[in-house]
Amino acid sequence: VKKKREKQRRRDRMRDRAMDRIQFACSVCKFRSLEEEEIQRHLQSKFHRDTLRYIGTKLPDKTVQFLQEYIVNRNRKIEKRRQELTEKEGNKQRPDPFKGRKFPKFLGIPRDIPGTLRNSQNFGIFPFFQLAAEQFKKTSLHVAKSVLNNKHIVKMLEKYLQ
Repeated sequence: VKKKREKQRRRDRMRDRAMDRIQFACSVCKFRSLEEEEIQRHLQSKFHRDTLRYIGTKLPDKTVQFLQEYIVNRNRKIEKRRQELTEKEGNKQRPDPFKGRKFPKFLGIPRDIPGTLRNSQNFGIFPFFQLAAEQFKKTSLHVAKSVLNNKHIVKMLEKYLQ
């Protein structure tokens, strides 16, 4: 009985590790998540669209459309793989690591986000965020070019353009 339990624990750990490795991702924005809803929100977000729009100023429109479709299809395949894994191994609920723990009150998230943004503008922090966003867009262009230089993706792009 003890050996069976240990063997089952090992199998559960291996399944959890495999699930953690199969993450949803937007390689252009360097966004990763274990939750499908989060990646869907990201792919529809203003941040993602602005990043693709910036890349569209440097690359042909069809290439940017291909890149978006590639990211969406890749995440569909990841979802399919995750479902296959859960069906194969069984879907077990992980225990909540925060259940029963108490946290200090100062760890709370401010509820007045617009007020927080106004305060950050008063302190001159907001231009820093704009500068960081511009730098990120430039980095995303390099990432997009490196993704498009992959020999498998080059073949897919050629088929897409035809």
